[in-house]
Amino acid sequence: MSKKIAALAASACGLSIAGLGLAGYAWYTAWLNQPLAEAVEAELVTTEDVAGVTPGAGDLVFELRSLDEGGNTELSWHCGKTLAGVRSEYGGAWTHLRGRLLLERATRTLRAGELLLSVGAMRGHGEHPAPAALINTLREHGWFHIEEHPRAEFRGNGLRPRGPDEPSSVPGAIDDWTHVLTGRLLLNGIERELAVHAKLELGEDRVHLDARFPISRTEFAIQRRTGIEPPAEVDDQVLVAIKVRASRDPLGVVAELHGALVAQEARSGALTERVEQLAAGLERAEQTIDALRLELTKLAARPAPTAAAAPAATLPARFSDRVDYRNAAALPGFKDLGYAPEFEMVLVPGDPAAGIAPFYVQTTEVTWQMYRAWSYCEDVAEDTQIAALRAGDLRPSPCYDDASRGFGFEGRAALGLSRRNAQAFCRFLSERTQRPYRLMTGAEWDHLARAGGGLPSDPRTVAWLRDNCDTDLFGEPMPMPVATKPANALGLFDFWGNVAEWVLDETQHVRGGSYLTASKDLDPSWREDESQDVWNATYPNRPKSRWWYRDRFDMGFRLVCDPVNIPGSKG
Repeated sequence: MSKKIAALAASACGLSIAGLGLAGYAWYTAWLNQPLAEAVEAELVTTEDVAGVTPGAGDLVFELRSLDEGGNTELSWHCGKTLAGVRSEYGGAWTHLRGRLLLERATRTLRAGELLLSVGAMRGHGEHPAPAALINTLREHGWFHIEEHPRAEFRGNGLRPRGPDEPSSVPGAIDDWTHVLTGRLLLNGIERELAVHAKLELGEDRVHLDARFPISRTEFAIQRRTGIEPPAEVDDQVLVAIKVRASRDPLGVVAELHGALVAQEARSGALTERVEQLAAGLERAEQTIDALRLELTKLAARPAPTAAAAPAATLPARFSDRVDYRNAAALPGFKDLGYAPEFEMVLVPGDPAAGIAPFYVQTTEVTWQMYRAWSYCEDVAEDTQIAALRAGDLRPSPCYDDASRGFGFEGRAALGLSRRNAQAFCRFLSERTQRPYRLMTGAEWDHLARAGGGLPSDPRTVAWLRDNCDTDLFGEPMPMPVATKPANALGLFDFWGNVAEWVLDETQHVRGGSYLTASKDLDPSWREDESQDVWNATYPNRPKSRWWYRDRFDMGFRLVCDPVNIPGSKG
């Protein structure tokens, strides 16, 4: 009996520990994903002089403003720590700063400079951006004496070029530095002399400055913290980087005024309204362009008037295609990623009475293996080219969260993406393969539902739904790997459930249900209309992403291809 009691006690203890572990994980996840708190921002005042130096006749004064405020200066920090043997690195940027640079135009000499920043105004930055939780901790728990010393100041009036015998690389500094700036840094009420190795380019009407320098937490008393502090080896050095692109040419002046106007409109809400209007117009234009592109492709593939049109019987029942991440065509600016994921398309007979011609449809939903490298721009060689593709709406902006939402990428369908995102991938694939890939229409979806045998009496036999899919640690449903349920009569996997699929109609919506749909709620008429207000309710930036959804992410897509340039066809 005593052994049974001991075993029960041990089991109860184990369950308690597991419960505490799950509770701890839930708490940590909530803490990590907390929103950025309102910052205490100091008022930054600019004086008539520049670091105590009065401008002379002919001198130029460049005003410095944060990039976040439409300006020309970025000031960021980078640090790290080791906790339980795991090294973590974080970066952030200050979003509220003012500064001035004084340039003697005749000699192209930088006479003086000053920079003031509000130490509490920060955001994540760089390759390993600090989460909002860390920034809230820095601002609210004593790392900076914000209430006593809410701003930092750097005032410099010393400048010398690099000597011929000095190395171009200095620990902690930017490589190929050209000058040393000297001045005084006031932070947390502590003032110290500071020498900054910088790469400096001076023109008659411009100043380009890049610098990186370390500061010591201990020296400036920025390692104090209130509350519980877990044992960790925290770097004493914090690397601070500054990038200035100040210009007084006419286009630069116009850009500054435009930036100020955009910032003002953003604060008033007028910018959000204007962006939404432009986005709606762009959406309509893209739909028209897609329709025209499809018609042009069909016309280009149409046989000469004297030749008979190839009958549908000459088309292969299936064909395989691939997303070329090997860059077999040797396109300039793109990488060879070493793989080209294949996918299969199956021919669906048309319905002349309903005006539906034969078409091909993908046997599975588009997977992350097919889609991820494109969406993350992993196949693009240069950062400048990535920026140009994103600026031209040819590639998605980065996803604010983990794109897989923690479900993982292996074998699973791409999800959480908007219809414009899916359409952009179809355009990319069409250009690479010279075949007209697109999304299905609502009429084609209805045709597929009927031709595939309809909805079974028990949808769970062919579909992953809320009733039968796996759940995560918190008991919430998860999408499942594709093609792990039986195919329907057409050979299509996951036509019902798993991820809902975008269709190309006048309204933006998804069909077929998903892993969030209960089997009792699924029927052929099931659909969900796109809603930026609901699906992106907690998206933190303005304007909200037009490429990804944060609060509703059970939607994906399946490729459709018209029978043009099909391998193996005899027409």
